[in-house]
Amino acid sequence: MKRGFDCHAHVYARLDEAKGSNYRPSRPAPLDEWQGYLDDCRLRGGALVQPSFLGHDNRELLQTLRKLGEGFRGVVQLPKHASLAEMKELDAAGIVGVRWNLIERRRELPDLDDPQWIDFLDRLKALNWHLELHLEGNRLPELFPALHAHGVTLVIDHLGLPVEADPFSDSGFRILLEAGRTGRTWVKLSAPYRSLVHDLKPHVRALLDELGRERLVWGSDWPWTRHEGKHSYRDTFDWLAGWVSDDDDRRYILEKSPQTLFRLG
Repeated sequence: MKRGFDCHAHVYARLDEAKGSNYRPSRPAPLDEWQGYLDDCRLRGGALVQPSFLGHDNRELLQTLRKLGEGFRGVVQLPKHASLAEMKELDAAGIVGVRWNLIERRRELPDLDDPQWIDFLDRLKALNWHLELHLEGNRLPELFPALHAHGVTLVIDHLGLPVEADPFSDSGFRILLEAGRTGRTWVKLSAPYRSLVHDLKPHVRALLDELGRERLVWGSDWPWTRHEGKHSYRDTFDWLAGWVSDDDDRRYILEKSPQTLFRLG
């Protein structure tokens, strides 16, 4: 019996990066390859995230979702002027959130005093979509508090990319722990190789204690752009068992939490 979801993967055939992209992948990421990995790990679905190098051109992601049907959802990238009508069409196609990839210092953070961004966040709330944030942990304090105060549901990529070995000494990570009490912040247990911290088990333990398993999901980050060839899909799946020792907690993170966050099942 298949159970559980991969909540962070990318599928694409195109390799033509959008203007302003900070990388170009080394090879395509075919849908059938990802589906094979899901089968190998007995997973029944997942969430596909728009690759950053394709920018706001979400056409390939939408085509993939049409092929997959139930048990799969998508997260897109959108400009701040995207209309509610456009977003409603995406909602009907299986989109449940928007990703902001703000990684790397040279990337300017959105100006949350800009009325267009405020209206954009209001549209997210109206659709019950989440905002997925990919940002270095030491920069989270620059943006997270204002987003959280606005009331939007936040999903933090890759364990928040902590920068300190002690989770409670890390100002950015501590913000996530404190925000967990409101129930509007989720964290993806994924991509430890993108963090400056070698051992992330203490951080996962802190997330379990402060946010609870109800606000944690797992993702493979396949195909691991700029980190290709360093590990296998099975490795990424097994990392969860290394971080979360309790079988019931692990099943919940793989199955129940994704169903709630991504409106699956």
